[in-house]
Amino acid sequence: MATHHGRIEAVIFDLDDTLTDWGGQSITWEQFFGPRTNTIHRFLSESNHQLPPVDEFYTIIDQATRSIWEEAKKTWIIPSIGDMMLQVFIDLGLDVERIDIDEILVIYDWGPLPGVVPYADTIPVLEELRDRGYKIGLLTNSFLPMWMRDIELEVYDLLQYFDARVTAADVGYLKPHPFIYQRTLELLETTPEKAVFVGDRPKNDIAGANDSGLISVLMDPPHLNRDLDGVVPDFTISSLTELLPILDGLDAQI
Repeated sequence: MATHHGRIEAVIFDLDDTLTDWGGQSITWEQFFGPRTNTIHRFLSESNHQLPPVDEFYTIIDQATRSIWEEAKKTWIIPSIGDMMLQVFIDLGLDVERIDIDEILVIYDWGPLPGVVPYADTIPVLEELRDRGYKIGLLTNSFLPMWMRDIELEVYDLLQYFDARVTAADVGYLKPHPFIYQRTLELLETTPEKAVFVGDRPKNDIAGANDSGLISVLMDPPHLNRDLDGVVPDFTISSLTELLPILDGLDAQI
């Protein structure tokens, strides 16, 4: 366990499968991304850009996304979705000087996936943490900028609870790279030994938290079956409510 000195000041959460339950996802990724990619294709075509057929355009975007993630797993360095889109447009020979990437991302019309919802105890636990005076952070391995993930948080009524929110796209690094943890701690104005990190992926969330000196809590709900692969969390919970007595115990060590 990370060395613990004094009261815990901050609790930092992963988002997907930690605060939100993906067990009920009701459509495939292709069904979700396809219409959004088609919208971009239509917008660019109406702006007199010469594009491949819409199905081929979707395949190009999909392959670029997969390639980025495969490479990122080797280096923990990741570009944003905007950078990816820009490179795809360059590779297609489009006149990118006439393309506003921020406008493209707005047109992409990001939102929650159908069937994905906060856990039943997400808001009650966040309310309790706020009432206890903890700083609350969010740190997610997303190649979307935070403003896009904020759309989901607003729908889920979660946005109000966070004192700092960081995506991998914001800083250019994926968990478990230490920089993304350091940046979140800086925004929360705290230090690793006074922070708890809660996440569902051992290799990314927990290994990174351990290496960065945070107290690590593995979120292990019934619908997940993660291989620890030698990673050892300080604590393991199956629901967010179980986090509260852990914090009580840590604060009692003062």
